[in-house]
Amino acid sequence: MLENRERAIIQWLDAHYPFIRDRSQLSAVPQLLVQRQQEFCTAIDFTPAFVAAVCYQGYLPMGEQIAELPVLLIKSHHQRCVLDFANLHLSRKLKRYAQGLTLAINQNFYACLRAITHHHPTTWLIKPLREAFIQLHQHPQSNIALHSIEIYNGTQLVAGEVGYSTGAIYTSLAGFHTQNGAGSVQLALLGQVLARSGFGFWDLGMELPYKCQLGAHVIHRQPFLERWIQHRDRPTPAWAVNQLDSVAILNSITKPAAAEE
Repeated sequence: MLENRERAIIQWLDAHYPFIRDRSQLSAVPQLLVQRQQEFCTAIDFTPAFVAAVCYQGYLPMGEQIAELPVLLIKSHHQRCVLDFANLHLSRKLKRYAQGLTLAINQNFYACLRAITHHHPTTWLIKPLREAFIQLHQHPQSNIALHSIEIYNGTQLVAGEVGYSTGAIYTSLAGFHTQNGAGSVQLALLGQVLARSGFGFWDLGMELPYKCQLGAHVIHRQPFLERWIQHRDRPTPAWAVNQLDSVAILNSITKPAAAEE
């Protein structure tokens, strides 16, 4: 009975969205979406290898529970928000928000992921996708590795995000904050660390005002994917820093050349 129900859901998905049955079809996603004037393909494969292959192609993996069936949404945006590090804008307000905060990268991926899902209970980060991300954090493949960017006040995790590297590209996935301004500090520091580490550009996904305020701009699907291909097979840079104490953070975000009102 359950198998019949799942088959019916897959048939419904296939009627409304391009349905991807195996990795060999992933390169055709942009053409399929242009034909239907959409941004999403669907799949039901949540294995780390398949999720990594989705990321490698320049698409964003998301999850959705449809009845009993976990569905992987493969998003290729009409327009994608990217940041070139020369355009990174730092607000002077960050100094006030940064007092007493520390930064850590990949110190506790699991805690950061749990905090995000706790603060966003209706998140697209459904369990099978979280499990795939944990595996890709522990065992990167196809040049894809998952990362956590964490902000602490003392020992308390007060802001953070998870994202992934694809060669020399970093993609932000989802984040949270529980302290005023801590999320802004996290983003500003991440931009600086990515630049210092030698990443090619920062992929911020869909356009939102705070991303544009940070210095990002929007490019259309095809130019984005062309740029993606140029950087995805480069060696992933080592993080320039793994930790920053509060003094180093304050020094980093108050450099005159990088600041703006």
